[in-house]
Amino acid sequence: MERLSQALVSKISTFQKRLQSFLENDFDPQSEERERIQTEFEASRDEALVRGLSQGLPEDHIDRSIVVFSRLAMLFQAGILLENHDGNWKAQAFFNKGVSELFKNNSKSSISLPNASLMTWLKTDAAAILRKTNLQHLDPENKTTCLLIKVTPDFSFILFSELPDIWLQNHTDNVRRSLINGFAD
Repeated sequence: MERLSQALVSKISTFQKRLQSFLENDFDPQSEERERIQTEFEASRDEALVRGLSQGLPEDHIDRSIVVFSRLAMLFQAGILLENHDGNWKAQAFFNKGVSELFKNNSKSSISLPNASLMTWLKTDAAAILRKTNLQHLDPENKTTCLLIKVTPDFSFILFSELPDIWLQNHTDNVRRSLINGFAD
């Protein structure tokens, strides 16, 4: 039993290191540059950028999920990367207005997700998800639409957008097509 728990701890710390290396910022968390980027941020709907989600991805599905998540930071106001732990989805990282951050070990939230097939968009209440993950600061005015997409059996993305529904539908269709291309094996 002890070997199993050591193996599990080793797996988790390896995942954390990989996640940190992909999402690590060049910015000091309190820097003026970071604040400038977030102040000037506008989520892109550029189709070339959306197509770029699936280009040059690593072979490993974990690395692929992390890279795609970091690329989504330019296409949505905010997002949360969830990892499946036997049906219990743990928040591992998030981005807000183009800047990615890791959750600290003691502040990781767990979320129950509905059963959904891969690459299906689900819409849910943004305020409830943000409360569960203690990330209310991502949408203090409650203006975003919250979307969930399960990209692999092990990883899901929760994405927040301020786009009106008429443009959001087209944007999510384009992103979904690109995600399918990126995760098709």
